[in-house]
Amino acid sequence: MRTRPTYYCSTHAAALGLKAGIDTSNLLGTTYQRDKRVKHTSTSGSSSEPVRTVFDSKSTADYAKCIEEAITYGAVQLQGARKNLLYPPSTSSALGTRLNWGVEASKPDTIVVVNTSQATRIHAFLENSSNYSTCRCAKGGCALW
Repeated sequence: MRTRPTYYCSTHAAALGLKAGIDTSNLLGTTYQRDKRVKHTSTSGSSSEPVRTVFDSKSTADYAKCIEEAITYGAVQLQGARKNLLYPPSTSSALGTRLNWGVEASKPDTIVVVNTSQATRIHAFLENSSNYSTCRCAKGGCALW
């Protein structure tokens, strides 16, 4: 059975040390990470996948910057041993496209960084901030952003 996620706004997450120790020194250093970047910056092959999100920018530097900004400014989602970061740079301002079997389904506005405890697997994809609109910070009860 999956545990329910716990959320912390950026301010409380930083104060609690939840963002400490995330290694961003080589965000594209492994084949796994490079493959994830290619997947999330290209629509090629998306028609064979039930869901894929694709960043508007194809730039490697922009992709890495998204990860770094999500870690710096984002809220933290804890679920079991997983720690993800969620960051909508500007809510309701799309960062890319969500494709269902290769067909545009929505325009996500939130960066999600996953595998934060594994420097060789950390990567990002996109979600809709509305998925988190009812989530509250476990520390202060405030909104996540």
